[in-house]
Amino acid sequence: MAPAAMLGAAAAFIGATAPVLAEDPGTCPGVDLVETNLENGKSSGYYIPGLKLIILNRTILQSYADSVRRFILAHECAHADPVVGEDEMAADCSASQQGIKEGWLGAQDLIKVCVHLARFPADATHPPIQARCANIRRCARDAEFEIARKPTLPPEKDIARTPLMARNFE
Repeated sequence: MAPAAMLGAAAAFIGATAPVLAEDPGTCPGVDLVETNLENGKSSGYYIPGLKLIILNRTILQSYADSVRRFILAHECAHADPVVGEDEMAADCSASQQGIKEGWLGAQDLIKVCVHLARFPADATHPPIQARCANIRRCARDAEFEIARKPTLPPEKDIARTPLMARNFE
C-alpha cells in the first residue's frame, strides 16, 4: 500500500479501533497500535513511520494462528527501530529472533508464517517469499544457537543449602 493511502486509511480508522483479538498479539513500546476491520484490505498489518503507528487488519488476522499474529506485530514493531527502518528482511529477522527468545515461535510456527507471507507477491520493498523464508529460518536458527550457547547452572539456592560436606566433588 502506498504511504499516502496508508496514512489515509490510518486517519479514517484511528477513531474506530476494534476490540483486541482473542489472542492478544502483544505490544510495541513507543508505538501506537490500532486494529481495524478492513473487509477489502490486502495487508495484515503495516507501520506508518511518521506517526509511529501500527495498523493491524483484524479481518485478515483473525484466521491466523497466534504465532503468526505475534510475528506480524513483531515485524511491524521492528520497523520502528531506526536500525531496521524500512528493511523488510531485517524486520523479518528481528521478529523471528524475538519469537524464538520469547518462546512463541517454533518450527511449525515458522511454516505458518511463511504460508501467510506467501499470500503477498514480491514488490519494490518486499523480496520474494523464498528469500524471506530462508532469511526467517536462518535468523531463528541463530537465535536458537544463541540461547543454546548460554550455560545453564543449577539454581544458587540449591547449592547454597547443601552442606559442603554433603556435596559430591567427583
